[in-house]
Amino acid sequence: MEHIEAAQARGKGTVIATAHLGPYELAAACFSTLGYSVYGMVENLDPAVLEALATYRSATGMHIVNMKDGLRAAYRILGDGHVLLLVGDRAIGDTRGLIEVPFAGGRRLLPTGPVVFAQATGAALVTGFASRNPRGDPRYLIEFDAPLIAESRDAGERDRLMNVLAKRMGDAVQRYPDQWFVFQPNWITRDPA
Repeated sequence: MEHIEAAQARGKGTVIATAHLGPYELAAACFSTLGYSVYGMVENLDPAVLEALATYRSATGMHIVNMKDGLRAAYRILGDGHVLLLVGDRAIGDTRGLIEVPFAGGRRLLPTGPVVFAQATGAALVTGFASRNPRGDPRYLIEFDAPLIAESRDAGERDRLMNVLAKRMGDAVQRYPDQWFVFQPNWITRDPA
């Protein structure tokens, strides 16, 4: 939690980037019980599915922001010093806002959204992952990496931060491959091993 506290102490909000790894919904609910205002951005879904997801997440203390029309809301959330949670390990939609990066022994297209929000707002960028603990006690682990701070808004800095983000996510996936559930292959290349 010291990494989240350091990120939030800056007063510019925090972007948490995670992967479809382990019980990340449970982790977000746990995180919100600690008193943080947590907003999760979701892809544009069928309205009935979006409503069900909003009902579920609000019961766990989270709020949702629809990706389709929530960009202004996301900037406001960060400007107000809150936490914006983005799952960033798979491509969604067309190729705008995606970048090819090394990932878990291969190459994938990943969304630049977490980095772009951090660059545009000055928010700290933190990677965090939830997993079932292989040792069993405690049952679950929630791990946060040290905050990343964008040094500029240019494309070179975006690429640098994306490579760090992809490395952190890829390392987490390689630590817990049985807990990663991205069902679209989306591999550009991958190591056969």
